[in-house]
Amino acid sequence: MRKTKTYLKYIGLILAIIVISPVAIVGSMLIYWDMRPPPDFYADPGLKYLETDNWIAVPHGDDINYQHKSNTDMIYYDGHFYLINQESKWHLQDHQGKLVIRRSTDAKNWEYVHTIQLPNTDVRDPKFANVSGTLFVYFLPNYFFDPGPNTTYYCKKPYGSDTWTDPVEMKVNVSYYDENGDIGGYHKVGGWNFWRPKTNNNITWYVMATGRKNTTTTTEHDYDVSGTISVLFSSTDGENWTEVSEVYTRFGNAEVCLEFLADGRIISTHRVGSMGIEGYAFGNPHGGTIVATSWDTTYTNWSFAPDFQTRLDGATLFTLNNSRRVFAAGRNHLGPRSDMGNHLAEKRTAIYEVKEDRLVHLFDLPSHGDTAYTGVSIVNGSIYVCYYTCPVGSVSDYPWIVGIAFFTKTDIRMSQLNATRLLEYADSVGGG
Repeated sequence: MRKTKTYLKYIGLILAIIVISPVAIVGSMLIYWDMRPPPDFYADPGLKYLETDNWIAVPHGDDINYQHKSNTDMIYYDGHFYLINQESKWHLQDHQGKLVIRRSTDAKNWEYVHTIQLPNTDVRDPKFANVSGTLFVYFLPNYFFDPGPNTTYYCKKPYGSDTWTDPVEMKVNVSYYDENGDIGGYHKVGGWNFWRPKTNNNITWYVMATGRKNTTTTTEHDYDVSGTISVLFSSTDGENWTEVSEVYTRFGNAEVCLEFLADGRIISTHRVGSMGIEGYAFGNPHGGTIVATSWDTTYTNWSFAPDFQTRLDGATLFTLNNSRRVFAAGRNHLGPRSDMGNHLAEKRTAIYEVKEDRLVHLFDLPSHGDTAYTGVSIVNGSIYVCYYTCPVGSVSDYPWIVGIAFFTKTDIRMSQLNATRLLEYADSVGGG
């Protein structure tokens, strides 16, 4: 009997160690990450040269249900900056999450405009477009705990009106494959994730969207992007979109942003988590960004260049007036890394130059933890970049997983950059 009690005692001790050790390890790591000194973001030579002004546009606030401010976009419309962002309790699925629109004349003092919600549904990744004077918002509902949007909704506000329409699911006219793998025709379906619509003539609009092609009139599309492809769509009214071409069809990709080159061709960045090699939470050596460029202005044939220095999550591509050059604001995984996307690694929001064969990292903006998902407006020679980040200056450099799961407070920040100095600095680091 005594031996039995001794054995049970040891077994209980071992079980306690098994249960308590992970908790103690995680707890110690959280204490360490919370107490270590914050990084000196403003030491970046790019920020010093550009004399960047950076401020909080929307603070995280005191409401625990909406202290996670994220997924931004911005547009200059009718004499105002319009800013939109998601507000929720954390990065993961939140059925009570919402999209909030604000506007400002100086990008510093913001007034509330409108809230967008879907019943009992997480909403995220909003994008503005000014189509013939009508202001559109395209956004993605998310039905999974680990976010994986699978269709697009939109609402709009006519010029001169303060009334927004109710959200409607976007149905696109896309080709499908028959049982032989051939194009069987076109059908109008949902299930395609829009990123950011753009135009270079104010007549025809283009957007990159990711999804899957099916042989039926419904689209099955879950949060796993491994089988998704990117398709270019066009529209003249912002509501009726038709396939132009398949763009990138290998390895699965998402969050595809486009911009126009000076000769009218399209250049785009495609976020790719991996290239056929398994791996997610601890990163992947083949995670990165595909730069896809159209051969001509028919936008039917494309060339591709992989870049492994970062996976450009939450990107915005933009050009400067009188410049043939394309830049991007998006996530820096502090690469190049062999474990791209590692949940335990630090992230930044950064500015890149986008070449047809590569990305050129220029500098990081004040940001860390859970960060990026940007918007850009260029007004009077200044570049305004909005993004979200764990609070800057008062807390340490959180790994990404800590920012999304434990210390979930985030702010919407704004950076104001001088366009001329940005071009000069890009030349100095070899981007020209």
